[in-house]
Amino acid sequence: MVKAYVLIAIEGTEVSRAAKDISEIDEVENVHIIYGEYDIIAVVKAENLIDLKDLALEKIGKVRGVVKTSTLIVADED
Repeated sequence: MVKAYVLIAIEGTEVSRAAKDISEIDEVENVHIIYGEYDIIAVVKAENLIDLKDLALEKIGKVRGVVKTSTLIVADED
């Protein structure tokens, strides 16, 4: 199992709608609206790196308003 944090930048003002859409993706555990360069952070889990790539690019990346993502893979978790 691969756990990661996905930072997500949204174009326009529909951050809340995008956060709701992202939260409905099965592999997404938590979603938070944040301040800074990115608008949303999502905690996700995938079976492997290939599934993580598909999640970030195909599922999250295609949500309306998403213009940029950055995926941070968890290296060690207590």
